[in-house]
Amino acid sequence: MKNAITYYYNIVFEDIHQTGDKFYFDLGKSRYFFLEFNGEVETLPEIYELQSELVKRNIYIHQIVLNKDNQILTFISGAPYILLQTVFYDEKVTLGKILTFNNLYFKRKNEIILKELWAEKNDHLAYQISGIKYRYKIINESFDFFLGLAETSIQLLNEMPKENYPTVIAHKRIRASDTTLEFYNPLNLTIDSRIRDIAEYFKAKFFSNENINDELYTFLNKARLMTSEYYLFLARMLYPTYYFDLYEDIIRGKSQEEDIKKIIKKIDDYMIILKQIYYNYRHKLNFPTIEWLETI
Repeated sequence: MKNAITYYYNIVFEDIHQTGDKFYFDLGKSRYFFLEFNGEVETLPEIYELQSELVKRNIYIHQIVLNKDNQILTFISGAPYILLQTVFYDEKVTLGKILTFNNLYFKRKNEIILKELWAEKNDHLAYQISGIKYRYKIINESFDFFLGLAETSIQLLNEMPKENYPTVIAHKRIRASDTTLEFYNPLNLTIDSRIRDIAEYFKAKFFSNENINDELYTFLNKARLMTSEYYLFLARMLYPTYYFDLYEDIIRGKSQEEDIKKIIKKIDDYMIILKQIYYNYRHKLNFPTIEWLETI
């Protein structure tokens, strides 16, 4: 891999290392990561444009290094790779870092209607499970419950006030194991509400057995949000990305079905978290009634 990088990027360095599926080397004050690209190629121009805009604003982001042909992707043995130049790559992602990103306002070029995306995903997964449920007993027994959470999310979005909430630079996913390598990776960026990252952060921490009570309490009592953003936050906390992501990894053979028991084991405690958010909102807003949260 060292010879390929030297050839395609005209970079001379001493040693290359590998950890998992990542190749990296140090040069000067930077660490370079050579990563296989698993996304959609058609999104790359927009990603590169977003990275360039951040650079203009003097905002730190990992830099995509173009190859000798001035291309983002480099193909090695038929597989597409991207070279990233980084400075911050091994720090833990914190709520503070996320809230800082929440100040990076950025308008979307095209409107995305979240409830339609979620409804489409729900329908797809429900159709898919009907054909494979006999192969996955644990998924079959738990799927309807989590689909119900997703449907409640959509119902809440249907009742959300119609107001234009601000959009910011956010992340496609935030996982509990993420470091600043993932957090500042331009390939992981998107444009969405400032609520997206916060909700995904809390869900990721909770289902990785980390205590979120103090941070969540502080956020609920100090956040100054638009009314629609309160709806969005609870909707995103309700929507079970943690379950659906793992479900899809199991179907693709990347995870074992037994892994889903870790989520099921914690779901009762998570319902208490959802109830706390719900009652916090009921006290401060004219918030719609969610009957099943009233009874648990």
